[in-house]
Amino acid sequence: MGLGEVTVESVRRAVAEFDRLGGDEFRSTYGFGPARKYVLVHEGRAYDSKAIVGVAHGFATGTFWRAADFTGGLASVVRVLQDLGFDVRTAEEHERAGFGEIAGQPAGTRYASREAASRAGVHLPLTESVCGTAAAGAESILVPADQEVDGEIIYAGQGEAGRDQSFKTPANAALLTSRLTGIPVRVLHGMREPGYRYLGLFRVVDAWRDVERKGHKVCQFRLTPVIDADKASSVAPEGTVKPGRRDSTVQRVVRSTVVSRYVKAMYSDTCQACRVRLMVGDRGYSEGAHIRPLGSGHDGPDVPQNVLCLCPNCHVLFDAGALVIDADLTVRVNGVSQGVLAVDEEHGIDVRHLAYHRERYGQQSEAE
Repeated sequence: MGLGEVTVESVRRAVAEFDRLGGDEFRSTYGFGPARKYVLVHEGRAYDSKAIVGVAHGFATGTFWRAADFTGGLASVVRVLQDLGFDVRTAEEHERAGFGEIAGQPAGTRYASREAASRAGVHLPLTESVCGTAAAGAESILVPADQEVDGEIIYAGQGEAGRDQSFKTPANAALLTSRLTGIPVRVLHGMREPGYRYLGLFRVVDAWRDVERKGHKVCQFRLTPVIDADKASSVAPEGTVKPGRRDSTVQRVVRSTVVSRYVKAMYSDTCQACRVRLMVGDRGYSEGAHIRPLGSGHDGPDVPQNVLCLCPNCHVLFDAGALVIDADLTVRVNGVSQGVLAVDEEHGIDVRHLAYHRERYGQQSEAE
């Protein structure tokens, strides 16, 4: 029996056991001391990497290893956890890591090198362009010097040259998670002259796949600057007993154009995907969802043929690519058929917009 028998599920069970017992009792019960160098970071919490692997081995095989039974370190424990998709860092990196602003590092700060930016905690990796995990999201990204940044950023995903990119690639998966959570991402920008500049916090507001010149699909992410940066810290907020009014930005905008109102009235506010009609008092409520987005990079038209009447739940799933509509109007959620889209004979949905949505968004939550 070896480390290769440790599984993702057994690691998760070991983490749950750590949470149930608490760190001190967990280590005492299973015969480990505190981690000396490497920690497993899961959902924002740090765990003793060697202890977790020893207990995970027990859950996987029935044989619980103690500290003296195997060696820890980069070549063993760290490699096993990373191969399983977990985030392992040095304890020092974890102390400096996290989401949101870094104290003493305001937007506009310049660094002579990536090492300097890493020491400051703005962007920890020295070689990777994305810092983060699929489970927690992206903490920071590096935008190359040859890409101009003026307001929003269209950030190209990572993948193997000459092949279609996938949202399951760790870096792309981290950014996709950030789109779903809305947690801001630090952006470091390479400068044409030697050095780097911290641009501040951005939110990932859109993600899709586009076709490059050579015909391969590339993951694309749209990031927009965070206006209210003081709300973006990873530290739990104290809150406000008597909140005042202030301007702010939101992650998802529900437009109420003349066109969307027309489409919603056509269906009496009944969702075309799930047939649910929400009632607020004696009034129905629905949302107009543009099939091909209106924003730059998509340039969809604001016409009835490009708008669906959806409930809020289906609207969120549709925007995130979890809900797609096939050419025969079959509605699929996370790859599972949910029936056929309700379509009024006067609606005239443009199937080209449905195809555009499937091709660019439909791979985010399905097996590729």
